[in-house]
Formats: sequence, structure tokens, C-alpha cells
Amino acid sequence: HLDRPASTTMADKKQKEAKTGITKDTLAKVLKERVKGLEQCIVVDTSGGCGAMFELYLVTKEFEGVALLERHRMIQNTLKEELKEIHALSMKTWTPAQWEKKKHKLEGITGI
Repeated sequence: HLDRPASTTMADKKQKEAKTGITKDTLAKVLKERVKGLEQCIVVDTSGGCGAMFELYLVTKEFEGVALLERHRMIQNTLKEELKEIHALSMKTWTPAQWEKKKHKLEGITGI
């Protein structure tokens, strides 16, 4: 017989969030401050509120002519300190032209 954990309440989620120090809002603020020419910055917390897993959707002209792997490295270097507290990070790094072609696919996910 396995004991099931009590259901997670909103207060529990807030407490976990405070422990990591990373929220989608703080992550978005950091990215907007550090990434040059950021036109779109959508951060989705996929961890249930504990701040351990995020999806990023980033759009800037700075990605034009830059290979996908290098774009990801740019963002990982930008978030070097924050990544010490994040368990998983998924990112879409697009140019403005790519954003125009793909943004319709995100409407249900991000509410844009």
C-alpha cells in the first residue's frame, strides 16, 4: 500500500516558487533586460508553478543568420545564473519572419 501525497494547493505552489526564486515573470524580465532587440518574449511555466521548468518563445532580429544551436547557446549564456535553479528549459528562438509564420500555432498555448 502506497501513501499518496496530499493534493498540491496554490499556497504550496507559491511556497515552492519562492524556494527556487525563479518565476515566469522574473525570467521574462531578465530576458527583456539582457537580450538585444527582443520583440517577443513569452515565458510559459510548465512546472506547475514551482519554477523548475519553462518554455521560452523569443523573437529578435539578432537571430537572423545565426544557426539554431548558436541561438540556444546565446540564451543559455544569457541565463547562466538562472539556469542553476531551473531543471528544464525548452526554447523557440525565432527571427521576426519566422515568428510571423509560426505565431498562429501558439494561440492556444500562450493566449496570444
